[in-house]
Amino acid sequence: MNVANAAESEAQFSQQGQNTFRGRGNQEPITMLAAYLATLRTFQRNVWLYFIAISLIGFTVDGGIYSVVFNLFLLRLGYGPEFVGQVNSVGLLAFAICSLPAGALGSRFGNRQAMIIGLTLMMASSILLSFSEAITTSWREPWIFTVYCFFHSSIAIFFVNTAPFLMASTSEDQQSHAFSIQSAMISAAAFVGSMAGGILPGIFATTTGLSLEVATPYRYPLLIAGLTINIGILALFLAQEKKRNPGKPLPSRPRRLYPSFFRVPRFNRIQWQNLDRNFLKLVLVVSSIRVFQITGMAVLMTFFNVYMDDGLGAPTAQVGLLTGLGRLLAVPVVLTMPLLSARWGNRDLSAGASLSAVLFLLPVAFIPTWWAAGIGYMGVMAGSSIRYTSFLIYIMAMIKPEQRSLMSGINEMTAGLGFAVMALIGGYIIVNQGYQTLFLLGAGLTFVGTVIFWGYFRNFAMAKTPLREVAVTEPG
Repeated sequence: MNVANAAESEAQFSQQGQNTFRGRGNQEPITMLAAYLATLRTFQRNVWLYFIAISLIGFTVDGGIYSVVFNLFLLRLGYGPEFVGQVNSVGLLAFAICSLPAGALGSRFGNRQAMIIGLTLMMASSILLSFSEAITTSWREPWIFTVYCFFHSSIAIFFVNTAPFLMASTSEDQQSHAFSIQSAMISAAAFVGSMAGGILPGIFATTTGLSLEVATPYRYPLLIAGLTINIGILALFLAQEKKRNPGKPLPSRPRRLYPSFFRVPRFNRIQWQNLDRNFLKLVLVVSSIRVFQITGMAVLMTFFNVYMDDGLGAPTAQVGLLTGLGRLLAVPVVLTMPLLSARWGNRDLSAGASLSAVLFLLPVAFIPTWWAAGIGYMGVMAGSSIRYTSFLIYIMAMIKPEQRSLMSGINEMTAGLGFAVMALIGGYIIVNQGYQTLFLLGAGLTFVGTVIFWGYFRNFAMAKTPLREVAVTEPG
């Protein structure tokens, strides 16, 4: 079955999805809520332990404390927006480079073990970053670049293995709910983390008697974030690895007849016979879409706190509040995703959410006030949560389970490259052209990605229920 056949298979249950949705429309809201909660009760222990770990990442790294504090920490160390862009770019480039090996790591040792490795490295590197102020001035920049590369490499190892792990731990009927709950938990935890990131520097400044214009009050929230990751590691240790269906055995290699002190660990080789032309074409298209589609989100996530602090002069607590509200708004939005998916399908849902990011970037670019920036940020974050989740389910459902680690790695790699490029050029654009040019560029490139996505997938069958698992295999 190729990708075209996959679309036909989706069409077979698309009408069933429409009938199901129409039936639900006649039910009372409380009945729909009860059905939603009933699905949540069917989640296995693995899923809830995973939710604990992913929530801790939201609280600390993905939208939480680090998203508010780290760039401000760099500014207080005496660096400018261009250095902030360089650091973020190098880190995101490391994320992109490590994404494919991260998928291989998950294939070799299992997705759970790979996530544990990622969280362990993340905890260590985030703690080391918090001590950057103590490094001598001549060594501080190399220290920040190096440790931040390790930090983002660990994020790649973790996130590349999350989607395959969650797909393996849920049934087809649970997957849309599971991914929407995941996004909601990340957003809710990020709200709490953002609020903490906005408040903690002031608390530490008062406690130590220092000004918020120095770096020390920003160091301690970063240290707290690093130590908190340990709870997520414990949660994944308590989870269990799902057994995989054995594939065709690889031909055995002749046994080495001599000892070697320089043996390199071997990963499972990619089954290239499974990577048919349709799959490779899908990889190329998805990569192109992903690079463009995330640019608007990339510039806003990377430079929002810099813009609020450097461009608008907003206090740190206000930056944390707006960042947190942007994440909190995403919670009710993504919780409705199973219903939205049943109504419009993941394809249209992803395209619409991506287009909303373009629209919400416009007030950020044209109205230089804190409230316009806050509204734009909240809209982009909410839309991006829907776009990411629906896009992920839509693409992952088209491929075989054993291809998901590779697709996930490529998906995150291209996203990392897009983030890295925008972070690198963003700092220079701010210095030379201003914040407005940067935000308009992000909006324009996101629109291009949306057009590519719709142009390629517009003739595919529109799945109005959560996408089923449809394998991309050779005929016969």
